[in-house]
Amino acid sequence: MPIPRPKKGLRWIFTQAPTYDILTVSFASLVGFASAANFAAQNRHRSAVAVGVATAVIWIATAVKQAIALTEARKKGSTHELEGCLHTLHAVLAPAAADPPATLRLAIHVPVGSMLEQVTEYIGVSPEAGRIGRQFSANTGIIGKAYRENQVLVARRVNDDYELYVQELVKDWNYTPEQARRLNPAVMAWMAVPFHSPERQRVDAILYLDANKRNFFSQERQEVILAAQSGIAVFVGKRYA
Repeated sequence: MPIPRPKKGLRWIFTQAPTYDILTVSFASLVGFASAANFAAQNRHRSAVAVGVATAVIWIATAVKQAIALTEARKKGSTHELEGCLHTLHAVLAPAAADPPATLRLAIHVPVGSMLEQVTEYIGVSPEAGRIGRQFSANTGIIGKAYRENQVLVARRVNDDYELYVQELVKDWNYTPEQARRLNPAVMAWMAVPFHSPERQRVDAILYLDANKRNFFSQERQEVILAAQSGIAVFVGKRYA
């Protein structure tokens, strides 16, 4: 399942072929403008204007063409539409009209070596810089276990006492005490749903959900999530192929 890992800034720009086309035409244009200046110094003004205009037109046309190509490449690797699918699922599972409203978060992670990388924002809460691209060990947490065992997992927090909850995370989910204390203490339930390869021999991504209500992931909601996951898998196969 070809869900992309979003790249940003210079890291992304210098992996795109159009970037190097723009750099090439820019250096070539320097030669053209230097030639135009040389003609002007020799009082060959018509030649200077002709060379200068031709160089400018070539540079502008190439830059515009490659800028469009960069824009299309950015759209192709964007996960915004994938996040749109998660927004829809969130609205179905935790409608704003619910009383009291539940806090539900959804995100998708993809395997990168021995890590799982978050490739979408947390849907259901305000976006924060640094979430997309952060990595978690595939040996910890419910997403790690779902990845290793290649199966859907649902779990709930056992202890209300915070210190006992930290021990629970260490004992049951392989976190270190330091890692456990960095997790959101308001979460009461979790669910992790693998996206399989067509042969079901590997996990290509994990849909992660958590909620602040211990009994949030009822059987009915689990069925909705599994149906939505199947639809998202079809979308991903068509969108990112």
